[in-house]
Amino acid sequence: MNYIIGSGYHRRCEWDERMLNLWKRNTDKYSSSYYIVSTTHSSGLSGEILLFNNLGHVGDCMHEKREGLCGWSHSVLTLAMIAYGCGKDLIFKESDCLWFGDVPSRMYEDCGDKGMVFGARMTSAPYMPCAQATFLIKHWCLLGFVRDYLFLPSDKDMLPEDKFVKLEEHAPHIYGRISFGVDRQRPLPWEDEVW
Repeated sequence: MNYIIGSGYHRRCEWDERMLNLWKRNTDKYSSSYYIVSTTHSSGLSGEILLFNNLGHVGDCMHEKREGLCGWSHSVLTLAMIAYGCGKDLIFKESDCLWFGDVPSRMYEDCGDKGMVFGARMTSAPYMPCAQATFLIKHWCLLGFVRDYLFLPSDKDMLPEDKFVKLEEHAPHIYGRISFGVDRQRPLPWEDEVW
């Protein structure tokens, strides 16, 4: 297997624990090689990196005008460096994201010669400019991604979704989109082969 699966985890309530257990069962179908960046509470899963510091939601950065990066951005950048050190590609799968069908194969197919693919613009609420529940970054692109991401404005000034779009606009030959959904879009595509 040429990739690791990475995710971030922040426990707020019992539902988060139940969802993480469902995530683990779903993820185990695709790989047993995954890393979790956890804040404040241990996930109890192997391959966990504990930060023991709530780095905050992106809304904390925007509303409290806190500088720097939110917990999501820190998790993604940490996982990118872990994947780089392992000599593997990174497939990010949020801790509340479930896959149906052969998602990794479809992402590689969609990626082709590019270095990274992420989700399409959402055509239903919340109408985000891209989806980030799952994405692929090839090993050769990991350091460039980290560099490019860190050169963009802080999370209080630019949402992570807008950052991915900016990366694609700047280098469309490196950054692209996956061909399937769903992320937060509705209705769910029950009949699709991959989602």
